[in-house]
Amino acid sequence: MADEYEKLARQLIGEFSSMHRFMSTRVSNAVSGEMAVMRALMLANGELSPSQIADRAWVSAPRVANILRNLEAKDWVTREPDKADRRRVIVKITEHGLACIEEKRELSNRKTGEFLAELGPDDAHELVRLIHRMNEIIEKNQGTRLREILYSENPKPKDGFSDTPTTNN
Repeated sequence: MADEYEKLARQLIGEFSSMHRFMSTRVSNAVSGEMAVMRALMLANGELSPSQIADRAWVSAPRVANILRNLEAKDWVTREPDKADRRRVIVKITEHGLACIEEKRELSNRKTGEFLAELGPDDAHELVRLIHRMNEIIEKNQGTRLREILYSENPKPKDGFSDTPTTNN
């Protein structure tokens, strides 16, 4: 049985690799570029500090700074001093930014709908169901790993790699 799953794993990785060649630029920007920053801002009701954006968008602070410069040039965001702490900066989505994001969202929904229509109703529903199930498993496993780290005296990743040295008592 394990051999069957390993064979399927190789096929799945191959299929993902094949898809990646066609989608890499768009997916990369959506996951780690302007769209990731805008999504983080949208989920926070339109304003965050640059460090909060970096944390929530999973983007490095220097990358966030570059992205914010680009978004400001497009008039999608503004940076203003925090009223409570003048040393901090707050990034806010502009009305123009909101309109552009909504336009991109509508285009994305339309294109994704066209793709799902090509799959047909049964395969489209099955794809969405399987991706949802994958996310459930990933979340469960991430939660398990987080609990292991929080409650272990010697948290060390199962793969043997770690950012910080660990000690064995």
